[in-house]
Amino acid sequence: MKVLHLFDVYLPSTLSWVAQLLDGLEAVEVEVGAPWIVRSEFFNPKFRHHFFPLQQWLFPNTETEFDHHFGQKIFTAAQRRLPLYSFWLEKMLKHDPPDILHAHFGPTGCLYLPLAKKIRRPLAVTFYGFDYTKLPRLHPVYRRKYEELFVQTTKIIAASETGRAKLESMGCPPEKLAVVPPSPRIESFPFVRRTKSVGQLRLVQVSTFTPKKGHLTTLEAFRLALDRCPEMHLTLAGELQDKALVQQLRSYIATHRLEEKVTWLDFVAHGDMAEFLKQYDIFIHPSCHAPDGDHEDSPVVLLEAQASGLPVISTTHFNIPAEVLHDHTGLLAPENDPVALAECIRRFYLMENSAYQQFSENARRHIEQHFNVKNSARLLRALYEEIHLSSFFP
Repeated sequence: MKVLHLFDVYLPSTLSWVAQLLDGLEAVEVEVGAPWIVRSEFFNPKFRHHFFPLQQWLFPNTETEFDHHFGQKIFTAAQRRLPLYSFWLEKMLKHDPPDILHAHFGPTGCLYLPLAKKIRRPLAVTFYGFDYTKLPRLHPVYRRKYEELFVQTTKIIAASETGRAKLESMGCPPEKLAVVPPSPRIESFPFVRRTKSVGQLRLVQVSTFTPKKGHLTTLEAFRLALDRCPEMHLTLAGELQDKALVQQLRSYIATHRLEEKVTWLDFVAHGDMAEFLKQYDIFIHPSCHAPDGDHEDSPVVLLEAQASGLPVISTTHFNIPAEVLHDHTGLLAPENDPVALAECIRRFYLMENSAYQQFSENARRHIEQHFNVKNSARLLRALYEEIHLSSFFP
């Protein structure tokens, strides 16, 4: 069975787990199509990649998601108005079409639905987060496009049961819905037994700087907790995507004189994450609904942290309560509640090592049992079989 996976960009580090998912598919010939393909650490030469000739001609050396950023933006945005890549791809697939098209993200599914019709192949679409609410709110035309997508697509895949319920409330027929949870490659995050003393805490947040990641709540809770928990340090690392937010965070740190307690680091390559996380006691990530409607579904970084034995402090946002089990693998607070989040920080700060070890072991066991990328690959393979058997194109 041959499946063509379609993206706007393949493959940013935030979707590294997708490359691992595709690599774990058994008895599936994987092809990748995108107007912008990055030869990053996740690039798999076993896959057949449909490189856009324009990208190869103008930007032949694209090895990270940060190379030729302006060119990437132009190439991907232009497809919404002038889908040159889709036209080119149709010609490439004319004599050797895949059995199934699988688009990643709702708008990508909308973009390639006409291609699926033209080559008479079933289309599956996976939704991940911003495509649930933010996109239709910012661009209402997608409400109509989603209605068409839900009718004409063979299968709509959510990243969680929470996502499935959201898509059904948006009008997707329940019989078309399925769930394939994002999951890490567990062997890439070996369990690390850390020792934590009472009265000390090293916190870290690794994520792109965007409002939905809750960085300001992290800082506010950290400042509140410092009053009774002086021996703490917070590290923030990630791509500085939202410049206004970054400036707001820097101003907050300066205003409250937190410079000696907060460290800023650059983007951490995914291949370095397991080693990087070894030096911390707690992973903090207070996800929230952003003002523009953006939100998380199932942040994979929380799964990776727990796989390494790192307990998590987060929020009851969307599907996170299924990822982080409150009072078992970590602690959860309501969204946008720095007071409650500070209490979670204080609890871990005062926690004895024996109790901390129990959280750590529970975290690893939870990921092993429920979020192994091999299990997600088997679920996806079964969906492809279902789609293939139910679709007939003479």
